[in-house]
Amino acid sequence: MPPEWTPTPDYAPATVPGWGTFTGNGIELMLPPSYEGGDPVAVAEELAALLAEVPQYAAIAEVIREDPGGYRLLTIDRETGSVVAVTANSVPGAVSMTEYVDKFSAAVVEQTPGSALIQKGVIPFRDGEAGWMLFEFVVGDAVSWQLSYALRRGDQVWDFNYGALREDYPSLQPIFDQSLQTVHFVP
Repeated sequence: MPPEWTPTPDYAPATVPGWGTFTGNGIELMLPPSYEGGDPVAVAEELAALLAEVPQYAAIAEVIREDPGGYRLLTIDRETGSVVAVTANSVPGAVSMTEYVDKFSAAVVEQTPGSALIQKGVIPFRDGEAGWMLFEFVVGDAVSWQLSYALRRGDQVWDFNYGALREDYPSLQPIFDQSLQTVHFVP
């Protein structure tokens, strides 16, 4: 007889020496010490004021003022102006990650004037897979890139959106990739 099945515990998230842990609604992740923020509901006005200082994030600042609960975690780096925004959506288990990436990326491009999808795909992540998308956003003279990762947890898909000015993105992508490895879901 095979041994009795026991559930596999969650993966232990990676840690990065010198980085701080940011806690949001149901999520924790690590980022360099230049980032500020966390749970958008707890620090809504402070985050909105920080985001409003960066022209390409003015729309996010307004959304936070109107409904801070729409984000699960939100941080901004005052040095680079990069932002990390986490959301979660209910998605039936029958929807594959490839289907989710296709629908999510199409919705972003359709709903956001000045946006374009640069690349997308699905990669192995922990004991499953993660969707990833790279978007470009043009707002006036500013061009930013956003790396979005999609992780399934139960009946929800969590979207980790890492955004930066296009010229800063190449130096920040390794930080974004490493930050995703630190993700820890909390009750």
